[in-house]
Amino acid sequence: MFIFVATAATAAEPLPMSAAAIAVKQIIAHRGASSDCPENTLASTRRAIAVHATAIEVDVRLSKDRQLVLRHDAELERTTNGKGKINEKTLAELKQLDAGSWFDPKFAGEKIPTLAEVVSICKGQIDVLLDLKEDGSEYAELVAATIKEHGEESRTIVGVRSVEHARQFRKLLPKARQLGLMAKPDEIEAYAAAGVEMISLWPKWLSSENESGEKLVARVRAAKVQLHLNGTTGKRDEVLPLLTHRPDSLSADNPAQLLATLREISSGK
Repeated sequence: MFIFVATAATAAEPLPMSAAAIAVKQIIAHRGASSDCPENTLASTRRAIAVHATAIEVDVRLSKDRQLVLRHDAELERTTNGKGKINEKTLAELKQLDAGSWFDPKFAGEKIPTLAEVVSICKGQIDVLLDLKEDGSEYAELVAATIKEHGEESRTIVGVRSVEHARQFRKLLPKARQLGLMAKPDEIEAYAAAGVEMISLWPKWLSSENESGEKLVARVRAAKVQLHLNGTTGKRDEVLPLLTHRPDSLSADNPAQLLATLREISSGK
């Protein structure tokens, strides 16, 4: 289980790459182990657990009959053999679709899972990061009720997209942690003041063309919250630049590769 811990280094005292790799305590499987299995499925969930990721990120949407299902896109075309919008289909209709063949024929018949199904599998094994794709109090209450009934509140991380969102879920899931998914970087201090434990800085904010990247990282540290950064491949050429910012948490589509890379770097290789 991931535990939030403080790091001793400051912006003026960069950690060696090996120490920076060791300091990464949260490894988040993006949409499950989505490089190995179709995203947001039971297969990608089980794979993330098998490779020892510490958390799985899932995208949560509502069906027509108000059931919580996992899908990133609002439409079905990219990741199923269905057509149309998820919120125009009942859960029974969604369960008839093939959510695996688009990725690889060996996953034919993989179904769109419910949030309840996924958090039940994750319970006692891996943290769950919720990327909430809908708005409204009814949706929020359904998510909270599902976590309390089927999941593990203390191992849930709520991805919040506003200060109001953070306050809402602090009441609904007080034992859960929160990751700030800010739309603009001038909100760092406001998110921290709302009790968000970790903040994500998007890659475009940290690009070599963006001179304010280091300043943003320094503001996250000054706000005494943790730093999450997004990756995809988990390979060395991607991870090394991320480690210069001393992240506490990293994500990847390929968590097994990310873990292997961090082990290699932490050993001084």
